[in-house]
Amino acid sequence: MRLLEVVANLAEILTAVIAGIAYLSYKHDQDKKREKLEVYLRSERQANPAKHTHTILNVMAEVALTYDEILKASFKSSHIERVVHKNRDTGLADDILLRYKD
Repeated sequence: MRLLEVVANLAEILTAVIAGIAYLSYKHDQDKKREKLEVYLRSERQANPAKHTHTILNVMAEVALTYDEILKASFKSSHIERVVHKNRDTGLADDILLRYKD
């Protein structure tokens, strides 16, 4: 009976350790995606100062991240600004543009 308690306690500790490692791996992955997006937008701004904003579709093609990953990364970053583009005819929002800010 004592052996069963020891095994149960070890399993509980191991579960917590694995969960912690999984969480750190997830956070690292999110940080890499945010940094990748920041680097791309910063380099684009430096290469072409006249073009300040980029559509998410354009960024998807260049950075190889999904729409959802780009939005999540942009919300986590203090260096990425989201700008709403309005349709000239309807006045309604039709796209989200991204730009790098210092």
